[in-house]
Order: sequence, then C-alpha cells, then structure tokens
Amino acid sequence: MASYSRLTVRHALGLAAPQTWPASVFPVLLGTALSVAMAGAFSLPVFLLVLAASVLLQSSVNTINDYYDFVKGNDLVENSNDPGDAILVYNNVNPKHVKGLGFCFMAAALLLGAYPAYCGGFATLAFGAVGCFVIVAYSAGPKPVSYLPLGELVSGTVMGWFITAAVFSAFAGYLVPEVFFLSLPLVFGIGLIMMTNNICDIERDSNTSRKTLPMLLGRRRAKAVYFFCTGAWIALVVVCTAFRFRGGLPLVTILLLASFPVWAHLVRLPFTPERREQCMGAIAAANLCADAAYVAAVLVHALREQLIFLSI
Repeated sequence: MASYSRLTVRHALGLAAPQTWPASVFPVLLGTALSVAMAGAFSLPVFLLVLAASVLLQSSVNTINDYYDFVKGNDLVENSNDPGDAILVYNNVNPKHVKGLGFCFMAAALLLGAYPAYCGGFATLAFGAVGCFVIVAYSAGPKPVSYLPLGELVSGTVMGWFITAAVFSAFAGYLVPEVFFLSLPLVFGIGLIMMTNNICDIERDSNTSRKTLPMLLGRRRAKAVYFFCTGAWIALVVVCTAFRFRGGLPLVTILLLASFPVWAHLVRLPFTPERREQCMGAIAAANLCADAAYVAAVLVHALREQLIFLSI
C-alpha cells in the first residue's frame, strides 16, 4: 500500500486556488449591485450565503480539475514548475482524498445555496444546477471541457452570466434578460483568467491530449486574441455603465484611467511557463480593477437615483 502525506489545510487552500477566486466573487458582487440598482432588493444573509457558495464552487472545480490532471498523468514534475500550483505532484497527497475534498467543496456550496435558491425560485436553482454539472464536465468524462478549445467560453459564461443571474434572481425573486447584457464585462474578464492560464501552459498541453484554444492558435496569435478581448472587456465596462448606469460613468472612467499601470503591466508580460505566477497575479489584479470599478459605478448610480427620488 502506498504511503501518502496527510492532506493539510495548506494543501486544501492550494488546491482551492484563491488566486482564481475573483472569478467567483465578482459575479456575486455584480449580481448584488444589479439587484439593488434595478429591483431595490438586498438581503445580507442571502448575500453572505451566495458569496460563500460561489467561492466553494470555484474551489471545487479547481480541486477536481487538479485531481483529474494528476491521475491522467498530465501533471508531472517535468512540466509543473510551480509547487504551489501542483499540490498533488509535489506533496504526495492521496489523490482519493483530493477528489473527496473537491466534492466536499461542492456539497458545502449546495448546502449554503439552498436558502438563496428557495428565495430566488426556479431561475436560481436552475443556474446552480448547471454550474454543478459544468464543474464535473469540465474535468471528468471521456472528453472533458478542459481538454477542448471551449474552456474560456464555458468559464466566462457559467461564472459571468449564470452566477450573476442566479444572484440577481435570489435577491429580486425574478430575472430580466437585461441582466445578461449587463454582465457581459464579467464574461470577458473571467474568460481571460482561463486564457491566461492556458497561454502559459501551451508547452505542457502540447505534450498531452489537451487541445486548448491557445494551444491550437499558438502563443503569438493567442496573445493577439487575448489583447483584443482585453480591449473589448474594458470597452464593455464603459458601454454597460453608459447604457444603464450613467450616474456612475464619471467614477468608472476615473477608476479605469487610474488603473492604467495594471493594464500596462499585463500587456508587457510574456505569458511563458516561467512567468505563470506573475501572469495569473496580473489578470487577477486586472479583474479587481475593472470589475470593482463597474460594481462601484452601478452602486453609485443606484445611490444617486435614490437621493434624487427622496429629494422630490
């Protein structure tokens, strides 16, 4: 029988990959802000529950993906130069315990999401169910989503659209199609987190059966698509704010201009395996700047409209 190291809290946190949590936090923040601005609805207990559930779902997909990459032999010492990103490779942890941890994260998310789903009705429940299905389909099965050139699209759609819509409906009790247009910036931002990882992993993926979009495009063309999408992401933040939340347009403009050094740093990075950690940190910082500016603009608009209403 193989002798394994104990799965520690440090290992569990590494598997949960906190550097990717902006992809789960900002959809909750935006869904909450949209609910306040468009429906005048908010509940602190629901907010805390959906935030915890969303982070746990993100942790679940990260952990389960690491498990399947390891057992399929795609993650090896030879192609994993970041010990913090390859817990199973460098720490001799029992893979079965890691798989169990991933599904425990999912079970905890479902438990915490039960009350918000009850409040939101069918829409919240349906989006939550789709999210859980995608978590498993992303890594498991004969043709996992992570092995196809769909990872960016799927992660952006599920996290940016579905979670935002589920949160909005949990607060408001209904859903309006406009929410999907207004959450487009997050679809791009979250998809780019995945694309950052995949561009840095081109060499590793080329030696496996994984066919990500950057691997098929090559680094040069993948970076061209990446920077086009980055420009579209920033433009969408401004367009969505101007379209529906004009009261917050001055703020979002100022905050985006102030974050120029973050975007300049992102553009200068080479997106190579050796700089992977820096690249992931840079795209996380970019998500923080763009998405926080957008959420703040929505809330400022809502506050401005409320003050105007009270003054009448």
